[in-house]
Amino acid sequence: MNPIEPEIYGIPPDLTIQHGVRIYALSVIFAIVAIFQWVFVGYLSDWSKHRMPPVRYGYWLVGSFFGISVLSCTALGRKFPCNIFLIAIIVESSTLYIAVEQQNTRGILVNIYACLIVISVVVASIIYGAYFPMRLVPGDLLLSVLVALGNIMLLVFFLNAYIFESPSVFIVVRNYFAFVAVTMIMYTATIIHDRQFYVPKNEYLFLSVLLFFGHMILHERILALSLKEANRVDCNAFI
Repeated sequence: MNPIEPEIYGIPPDLTIQHGVRIYALSVIFAIVAIFQWVFVGYLSDWSKHRMPPVRYGYWLVGSFFGISVLSCTALGRKFPCNIFLIAIIVESSTLYIAVEQQNTRGILVNIYACLIVISVVVASIIYGAYFPMRLVPGDLLLSVLVALGNIMLLVFFLNAYIFESPSVFIVVRNYFAFVAVTMIMYTATIIHDRQFYVPKNEYLFLSVLLFFGHMILHERILALSLKEANRVDCNAFI
C-alpha cells in the first residue's frame, strides 16, 4: 500500500524544473510584482502628507509571520486555493507597506541604489547558506533562539509604540529583525539545497515567500538608512 499523498498544491518533483530553480524563480516574480507596484504607488501618488504611525511596522511583521506559519504548518494553508490566497495577501501587504515607506525617499536614484544593495545582500546570504561549511551556517538552534527573542522584541516594540514612544527603541527592534532576515535567508538556502533537512519537493511555496519576506525586511532597513543619510546631508547643507 502506498502512503496517501498530502493534498499540497505544487508541481510534482519529477518534472524538469528543478526544486531550487522553482523557488528562486517564484521569489523573483514576487519581487518584480512588488517593483511595478512601488513605481505606481510611489511616484503616482503621495502618501507623505498622511501621518503614518510607526506601530504599523509591528502589525506588518506579526501579520506576515502568522500568514507564513499558516501557509507552511497547516493542512488548510497548504491546499489550493487557500495557499494562493495567503501568498497574495503576504506579497501585496508587504509591497504596499514598502511603497508607503518609499514616500520618504522619492528620489529615483535612491530607490535604485536601495534595490541593488538589498538584492546584493540577499544573493550573498543565499550563497553563504548554500555553499559555506555547515558549521558556519545558522542552524535550528540559532534560528529558534532568534525567533524566541523576536517575540520579546515585538512585545517591546508595541510597548514602546503605545507607551514610551522612544525612537531609539524602534531603531533597535528594526535592526534586530534585519539581522533575523539575513539569518532566515541563509537558513532557507540550506533547506533549498538539501543541507539542513529534507523537505518534500512539492513544499516550495512557503520557501519562496520566506525569501521574499526577508527581502522586504531588509529593503525597509535600507530605505530607513537612506532617509537618515539624506536628512544628515540636508542639515549639513545649512551649516
